[in-house]
Amino acid sequence: MKRILSLLLAALLSAGCLAACSESGENADPSSPAADTPAADAVTPAETEAETELDRAHVPDNLPELDFKGATTVIHSRGDTESVNEVAAEELTGEAVSDSVYERNNMVSDRLNVKIEVFAGDGWENYNSTVSGLRSSIMAADGAYDVIAGWSARIPALSLEGLFLDYTKLPYIDLEQAWWNHSVSSELLIGNKLYFITGDIARTMLSAMCVYAFNQKVAVDEQVENLYDVVNEHRWTIDYVYDLTSKVHADLDGNGKADQTDYWGLVTSSVNDADGYMQGSLVSMVTRDEEGYPVLAVDEEKMADLVSRVYRLMWENEGCYAITGDGTNIQDTLAQDKALLATTRLSAVVSSLGDMESDYGILPYPLQDENQPSYGTRVQDAVSLWCVPIDAKDSDMSCAVMEALAAQSWRTTTPVYFDMALKSRYSRDPETSAMMDLIKDSVLINFESLYNESIGNPWFVLRTLMPQKKDSFSSYWASSRKVISKTMEKAMDKPKALD
Repeated sequence: MKRILSLLLAALLSAGCLAACSESGENADPSSPAADTPAADAVTPAETEAETELDRAHVPDNLPELDFKGATTVIHSRGDTESVNEVAAEELTGEAVSDSVYERNNMVSDRLNVKIEVFAGDGWENYNSTVSGLRSSIMAADGAYDVIAGWSARIPALSLEGLFLDYTKLPYIDLEQAWWNHSVSSELLIGNKLYFITGDIARTMLSAMCVYAFNQKVAVDEQVENLYDVVNEHRWTIDYVYDLTSKVHADLDGNGKADQTDYWGLVTSSVNDADGYMQGSLVSMVTRDEEGYPVLAVDEEKMADLVSRVYRLMWENEGCYAITGDGTNIQDTLAQDKALLATTRLSAVVSSLGDMESDYGILPYPLQDENQPSYGTRVQDAVSLWCVPIDAKDSDMSCAVMEALAAQSWRTTTPVYFDMALKSRYSRDPETSAMMDLIKDSVLINFESLYNESIGNPWFVLRTLMPQKKDSFSSYWASSRKVISKTMEKAMDKPKALD
């Protein structure tokens, strides 16, 4: 409906333009108000908006014409609400995002002549038993699942056992397209093989993006400069956030204690939200050997500097309220106009900030310093990684379905989800829209964070040190490096043996 209205508006404006031109005549006074305001320019924004929306909805992919004769593609989902909803919708309900998933699946089913079924597991809480079940099923060659959308914290372990197919040898998946995260094609390689991909096909990639939210009313009250400009000018750094928030604090209840009822510059979690500074600073903890296998390689000076900056932001900052839990409800402080900034995830923006009275904005995690070339965005390990089991009935069909789902998600489902996440702000506020694009385009899917639990947990530097209020990376790494390195070597021995 919005696109239709945009086109009608463009048409009406064009009609007005023609009438104005006719009335002005060829010899109109160039100094008159009508001459000073070119009518042709007036239609450009509406036309551009309509063309942009229509173009995205119809961007082609490179899939050829395919007919899988009504075969069934079974997608294994981990089973909790968020992961199931990114894959399946049983009927039209009037809820915009769910309906877009339903329509997407029907379009793909009709296009490829397939039936899409979703198997829902027992949720992330019971995912260890799910992994065991998947292992048994694949090793028995049951052919039960054609695609697995696995929980990124645990599913990588099965790739080390040779249970997934290598995307570098599979058809139809075009990782150069906008609907796939581009970092996976290099970051997740093991021995030059690629077992996982993700992107717009996974709404969890979007909902689990780690972001900063800010209260625009508080920003005005505190006379804060335009934070979108700060981001665009590459000044949005950890130290900038410290300088900004350290001046914002008030003991609202007068109890002399720092708690969530006070007024803060920044509210955050020192556990899950601390992880965001790793990707935010473009940290790399591995390199590849001559055969393409990851080996531990940490820039200890960079890591020590990052730990020091984050520690200062959280624990040497009178304007920061950092909790040692997961930060589930800290967004409420922002929604109540009692905080300028809050670290959060996009899913929490939807659930906690959607109905807040004051306007809010979304920003990326800050740079480590201004010398950093670009922003980076962490996707919390709620994201689903998509893979093809070695016993899939027809791997060509699996890949064609994934490519078609991903492309259609990018065309229609992602814009609807972003619009829901920011209510009408995404389509109405060009600055917020640009920030969302920047954040999504900066998502870093890197090996050491996703294979973290299989290689000794090297990525949990900040979530280990920050809750303990420790700022020495050197001592931490001196006691951890050998164990992590050995664990990683053993993990890589598995795929090497399979080769």
